[in-house]
Amino acid sequence: MDTPLPSLPEQKDASAPAAGLRAVRATGVAAFAIPPSGNTGGKLNNQTYRYTDLETGEVHLVCPTGLPYGVCKLVAISTDGLHPYAAITDYLNCTFKFDPAEESLSDLFQEIFDLLGTKFSPAIDRLRGLHGYTRSFQLGDSSAQLALGGQGGTVLLTMPGEACSLLHSIWPQVVGYLRDKRAAHITRWDGAVDDYSGLHSVDLATQQYLAGEFNAGGNKPSCNNVGNWIEPDGKGRTFYVGKRKNGKMIRIYEKGQQLGALWHPWVRWEVELHNKDRVIPWEVLLDPARYFVGSYPQVLNWVQDEMTPIRTIQKKTQISYENLISYASTAYGPLLNVMLEVEGNADAVMQRLRRTGSPKRLQHPIISKPSHFIFKADDLSAQQDE
Repeated sequence: MDTPLPSLPEQKDASAPAAGLRAVRATGVAAFAIPPSGNTGGKLNNQTYRYTDLETGEVHLVCPTGLPYGVCKLVAISTDGLHPYAAITDYLNCTFKFDPAEESLSDLFQEIFDLLGTKFSPAIDRLRGLHGYTRSFQLGDSSAQLALGGQGGTVLLTMPGEACSLLHSIWPQVVGYLRDKRAAHITRWDGAVDDYSGLHSVDLATQQYLAGEFNAGGNKPSCNNVGNWIEPDGKGRTFYVGKRKNGKMIRIYEKGQQLGALWHPWVRWEVELHNKDRVIPWEVLLDPARYFVGSYPQVLNWVQDEMTPIRTIQKKTQISYENLISYASTAYGPLLNVMLEVEGNADAVMQRLRRTGSPKRLQHPIISKPSHFIFKADDLSAQQDE
């Protein structure tokens, strides 16, 4: 599909010519015939162009490459007026140049450890590749990984949601290192917003899709769904809009039910961006809500409430805890009755059953004791009544 003609330019230099700007097809990537401006390299005298995606309403700046028919990159513009922490970064991939012949790999790891913290140390060789790179390393107890070898002299730093949650208080330092020192490029960014009350449900998302609110007058994006939509069973449903291969998609799913809590209202909205035909600015890590909303402004304009990674971890831990108790009661409740008769008291039963550690489902690298994030049944009921 041809890229729609951008809107009239916002000229910083009024003498810069605007006539002749036209969209052309170039291997599926936005490219523009740029009229000569008289300055070396064919640049546009700092002239900038706004471009609104007719499918989603997302607003970009069009950044010419300086070539006569050069490929232009689209840089997302944030949406103003929202709390900067109403969304979280839930996935980050970035790449940067690295030549092991000129720089020590151990020095690189030490820089990363010093920046990200002890949870990301040491680097453990996974003895296999990752995403086309020949070598990969697990970074400490986090879910982050670093890969290198065979990809144009670059390394890949990939940080799923668990690793990102460890960095919520130091994103400015992370940006300063990766963007300013390493000249890294973001290749994937996921932003997420959690609606714990479920007011913005998967059913609402499907209604908005049918009403055309996921597009802004252009072609309607594709959609897909997973789960039991005919007769919902409380085990969770997911609604997808867009395709990953096209560089942008959004998924809305019943997070609480996914974690095993039947009919739990918690719904998560996740936007996934890739650097296909676009530049993902580093500001997404500093003001995630503004870029999150900007990706689908007609649908996501409700995102204004403050949300933090800690609250998400608390919710997830509480649900997992209640589920584990339910499973244990069903599977071993009758056995406990017999053990009490045999052992004589609860302390003796505990001595027979107790083991060190905590269940894997309750572990998270950001917390040392899951019990600090779990309320007793009476306290939880009191909270819900308030």
